[in-house]
Amino acid sequence: MMTSQQEKADLEKGNDKDVEIAASSPKRTKPYIVLVASCAALGGLIFGYDIAGAGATFQMDGFKEHFGWECAPGADPSCMPASESIIDRDKGLINGLFGTGAAIGAMISPPVAEKYGRRICLAFSTLVFIFGAAFQTWSPEMWVMWFGRIFSGMGIGMLSMCVPVYIAEMSPEHIRGSLSTLWQVAVTSGILIASAANLGLKNWDEGWRLSYGGNISFALLLLLCLAFMPESPRWLAANGNDEQLDEALRKIRFEDEIEDEKKKLQKEVQEELDVGSAPWSEVFSEKNGMRKRVFLGMSFQTFQQLCGINAIMFYAPDILATFFTSDQAIVGTFALNTINFLATFITVATVDKIGRVKLLCSGGLVMFLALLINGILSAVDQTMTVGYIVLVSAGFFIIGFAFSWGPVVWTVCSEMFPYRTRGKAAGLTTTSNWVGTTIIGALFPVASSASLSACFFFFAAMIAIGTTVVYLFQPETAKKTPIQIDEAYRTHKPKLHRKTW
Repeated sequence: MMTSQQEKADLEKGNDKDVEIAASSPKRTKPYIVLVASCAALGGLIFGYDIAGAGATFQMDGFKEHFGWECAPGADPSCMPASESIIDRDKGLINGLFGTGAAIGAMISPPVAEKYGRRICLAFSTLVFIFGAAFQTWSPEMWVMWFGRIFSGMGIGMLSMCVPVYIAEMSPEHIRGSLSTLWQVAVTSGILIASAANLGLKNWDEGWRLSYGGNISFALLLLLCLAFMPESPRWLAANGNDEQLDEALRKIRFEDEIEDEKKKLQKEVQEELDVGSAPWSEVFSEKNGMRKRVFLGMSFQTFQQLCGINAIMFYAPDILATFFTSDQAIVGTFALNTINFLATFITVATVDKIGRVKLLCSGGLVMFLALLINGILSAVDQTMTVGYIVLVSAGFFIIGFAFSWGPVVWTVCSEMFPYRTRGKAAGLTTTSNWVGTTIIGALFPVASSASLSACFFFFAAMIAIGTTVVYLFQPETAKKTPIQIDEAYRTHKPKLHRKTW
C-alpha cells in the first residue's frame, strides 16, 4: 500500500498531467451534453416567464379590476378604486416577496444539492415552484397572491443556484462558458414567450392568471426531463459508486475520454475529501483566495440587480405607460424583450473566445451610458417623442446587459469556486442576487413615483462601480480547468492597465 506522501505526490503529478491533457486533447463535444444542459436550463425559462408575465399584469384591466385597483365599466357607483399608495404597496410586495422567497430558496439549495445530489435538488425546486405558482394562478384575493409569490420565488431561488452549478459540472472545459450561458438564454426565452402571450392575454379578463401560471407547463416539462438526465459526475465522484459514475460519464463523454475524466474527478475529489467537508470558516478564509472569491461573487450578483435590470424588465409596462397607452406599453415591452432574447446569443458565441472580463466591462459601459441618457430624459416633459427615445435607450441598456452582466455573472459564479466549497459559496452569491432583487423590486414602485430620473441615475452609479470591480479584481477564467482557476485567483493583482487589453 502507498504511503500518504506517495499518494499526495501522485495526486499532484496526476493533476499536472490532467492539465496538459486538457490543453492538448481534441475539442470534442457529445450532442447529448448540449441536450442535458438545455433541459436543465428550463429552470431559467420558468424564471423568465415570471418576470415578463407578472410585470405585464399591472397594465391588464382584468387584473386591476379583480384586485380593486380600478372599477370595472358599469360597476356599482359606490365602487372606490384603491389609492396610489395601496397600488404601489401591492406591486412592491408582489415583486418583493418573490425576491424574499428566492433568497430563502438560494440558502436552502446548497445543503439539498450537496446531500442528495443535483438532480434531486432540481426536482424539489421545481415542485416548490409549482406549489407557489398554483396559488398565484388561483388568487381570489391579494393575500393569496402574496403567499404564492413566496413559494414560487423559493423554487426559482433554488433553481437559480442549482442549475448553473449542474451545467458547469457536466460541461467539458472548452464549452463550459457557452453552456453556462444557457441559463440566461432560457431566462430571456421565457421573458419573450410571456411577453408574446401577454399581447393576447391582455384582452381577456382572466388572462392575468395565465401570465402567472403559464410557466407551470415548463416546470412539468423539466420534471419529465429529469427522469432521463444523469447526475453530475462531480457529485457522483464524491458521493456515488464507480458504476454510477461510469454510467453518467458514458452519456456525456466519448468512450476514449471516460477513463481520464474519471481519474481526474476522483483525484480532485479525493484531495478534498481527505480533509473533510468545508466548514463555513473555510469559505471565508484566506486559504486559496476563498474570501476574495466569495466577496467578488457576491458583489457581482448584487451589482447585477442594483443596476436595475429586473426593475426595468419587470416594470417596463409601467415605465412605458408614463409615455404611452397601456396597450402600447405592452407592445413596447415585447419589443424590448425580443431585443433581450436576441442579444443574449452574442454571449453564447463569444464568452469562451473573448473571455469573461472583456464582456462584463464592455457591456457595463454600454449600460452605464444608456442609463445616464434615460435619467436625463426622465427629468424633462414626458411627451411621446421623449418616450420613443427612452424606449431606444432602454433597448441599448438591455443589449449591454444581455451579452454581459446577464449571462456572464452566472457563468463566473458557477466556475470560480473549488468543488469543496462550491455549494456553500455559490449559495451565498445566489442569495446576494436575490437580496438585491428583493430590495429593488420592493422599493422601485415607490421610488419611481417620487423620481424615475433619480432611479436611473442610481442604477448608472451601481453598474459603474460594478464594472470597475470587475476590471480591477476579476481574473480571466475562460477555458481554464479548476486547478488553473485556483491559480488565477491566487496570482491576480489589480492593475489600471491589464495586459490582455
